[in-house]
Amino acid sequence: MNDYVAWSSVSKGAKSNSDNKLDYLKLKSDETYRIRPILYPVKFFKYFHKKDGRLRTAICEDPDTCPVKERHSDLKKPSLRYAAIVIDRGDDKVKILEAPQSVFRPLGNSEEVTGRNPGSAKNGSDWQIKVTGKNINTVYDSTFIDTTPLTDSEKKAVKVALGGDQKVLRRLYKIDTPEVIEEKLFGDFKKKTETSVQSSSIEDSGFDKTTTVDSEDVESVKVSDDNDDFDANWE
Repeated sequence: MNDYVAWSSVSKGAKSNSDNKLDYLKLKSDETYRIRPILYPVKFFKYFHKKDGRLRTAICEDPDTCPVKERHSDLKKPSLRYAAIVIDRGDDKVKILEAPQSVFRPLGNSEEVTGRNPGSAKNGSDWQIKVTGKNINTVYDSTFIDTTPLTDSEKKAVKVALGGDQKVLRRLYKIDTPEVIEEKLFGDFKKKTETSVQSSSIEDSGFDKTTTVDSEDVESVKVSDDNDDFDANWE
């Protein structure tokens, strides 16, 4: 199972309420966003594969040893991705932001310099994300705006959106077995019955043109098993 990682562990180089009720913040070209990250991001390696005109996805444990990649020479190496719970300041809704490491790395730089977790309730901060270019030429520019302690109403909104479960991302982005990866990427198309990230292997996002990297060790962050202990994990 994937785990939460420290912001400072976001790669420097290129190399749920129930899960189905969280909205996703999809970054679009020539748009600018303001977000407030919550807690920590999760790291995973994600396949993007087109079959029968549809973009399919799956998550593998190790891009260097995945047996599915070895069986399919046409399958591109999985991309290193991160996902985080954020408050979208555009509408103040709690959402999931999935993006390449280039979006999140500036937050990691900030934590390394200041010692403050960008997702902390007390010392966390707002960030601007500017998107330019398209497809393989897409560029993400993440800029610190200000330290923004969460208000009581914001804390409540986050807890309600997550259904009191701060480990929701670990389930949404859980590692698929080789058998599941094979089915998701190359099996017959099955109509989506849930809106969870992991309920269907079909996606229409613009995230298929991201840089791939080699596997690397990162610092894991322990999140309390007490689902209600948000404040302890946010300090």
